[in-house]
Amino acid sequence: MAGGAGMVIRPDVVYDAYKSLDTKNAKVIYLSPKGNLLNQKKVEDLSKNSHLILLCGHYEGIDQRVINKIVDEEISIGDYVLTGGEIPAMVLIDSISRYVEGVLKKESILEESFSNGLLEYPQYTRPEVFEGEKVPRSFTLRSPQKYRRMAKTKIFGNNKNKKTRFIRKIK
Repeated sequence: MAGGAGMVIRPDVVYDAYKSLDTKNAKVIYLSPKGNLLNQKKVEDLSKNSHLILLCGHYEGIDQRVINKIVDEEISIGDYVLTGGEIPAMVLIDSISRYVEGVLKKESILEESFSNGLLEYPQYTRPEVFEGEKVPRSFTLRSPQKYRRMAKTKIFGNNKNKKTRFIRKIK
């Protein structure tokens, strides 16, 4: 058939693979640059599904007829082109798996970047002095309350300097 420069994956091949799966209660996601951009809210929403089927294109893509027939949603991980949908699928799996019970402590999920729409505060570890730069004194405080207060102020500074779009969101 006429089309772009690359090969298109045939619909019957994709559909046969789909039919070989247990698709009851499954949500089918096609990883595609045409999809809606993946964000933390979408990750959290998808983590509530009990069964996801990820469809990865390659070459020029997949025949649109099978996409129309089986795909519930198209998702993109960014405005750039990769050789296939396998890496976007890994990104989606990794981001969703963080919400599977037992993968992380619940506190970790609540305090990490994007969980509240902002980037997390800076992270430090030993040694206390590295290449002449010390860990800021406020991060060496022994009081958890003082540490949390200081971390919150650093969160806003970090977002103001690096991700102004997040600051605009919360104003």
